[in-house]
Amino acid sequence: MKSKFAPLLAIILVFALIFGFAGCALTEDDTETTSEINIKTPLPTDITSSLDENRNVVTDTEYSPEALKTNTAEIFKYFVSEIAALKDGKAAVNMSERNSLGKATDENGDSIAYSENEYINAAFAGLKKYFTKNADDSMEYGAGIYDFAIANGESYLPDITAAEVESATCADEGAVRRVTVKLVSPVPAGVAEKAAAKKKVQYMLDEFAKAEKYLTVEEPTLTYKEYTIILTINVETDEITQLRCEKSIDAAMNVTGQGDLASIGTAPVNFNYYSEVTYDFNYEDPATSTTLAEM
Repeated sequence: MKSKFAPLLAIILVFALIFGFAGCALTEDDTETTSEINIKTPLPTDITSSLDENRNVVTDTEYSPEALKTNTAEIFKYFVSEIAALKDGKAAVNMSERNSLGKATDENGDSIAYSENEYINAAFAGLKKYFTKNADDSMEYGAGIYDFAIANGESYLPDITAAEVESATCADEGAVRRVTVKLVSPVPAGVAEKAAAKKKVQYMLDEFAKAEKYLTVEEPTLTYKEYTIILTINVETDEITQLRCEKSIDAAMNVTGQGDLASIGTAPVNFNYYSEVTYDFNYEDPATSTTLAEM
């Protein structure tokens, strides 16, 4: 009697290739974007306070549609200038990436089953554990923080245009400013997948070909459902202290079993891949700190 473990493991390994691809930076270009806005320009925030009938402070965090449109344009210019300012900055940077696997959703927001096939559903249970693994990286204090976080990390950021932004909001809380930029949904392919993505799709399919003894997988359709970028900024220095990028990707494909997995037949597969990448910037010069400590 054949063990079910082998076919399950084969499916897990093949699907893992897809998630590794979806989590990659998909652009190679480093297009410089300029902005007319001045650094430290006061911005409209999405937090306003008023008094209710009992004179209690009420916080309103919602823009009117008209104000949101106007404020988005102004705040997005500020966002662009803050990203560009990283080119001249010196800092130590810590990067952490967290990934998770879940069910895709339909146009009504309802969950879609991974698959009607028992092997595939069982494989996804194993994949969830695989994607709880963390990815971390760092760079010591110095120049090159733009290259670390943007050019070699979130390389799509300089290429985002105002037309691709659904909303940009700002919240000032004391010395901390948070700018949240949400891209239109679904995210345009030109933003999430640059020209180089075609080569990476082909590379992924070439990897699948290595598993043709067990599975053949059609080229997946990737739909970038949500893409949000959050900047945390020190109001006094006007420096980014944290950059967080959150993306939610739905994938759909057909899988056909081969050989020992022929009993699978052809089965549609749907899933959601969520990734959160965070960059923390520390602008304190260790050399200066050491000198002050010795005085």
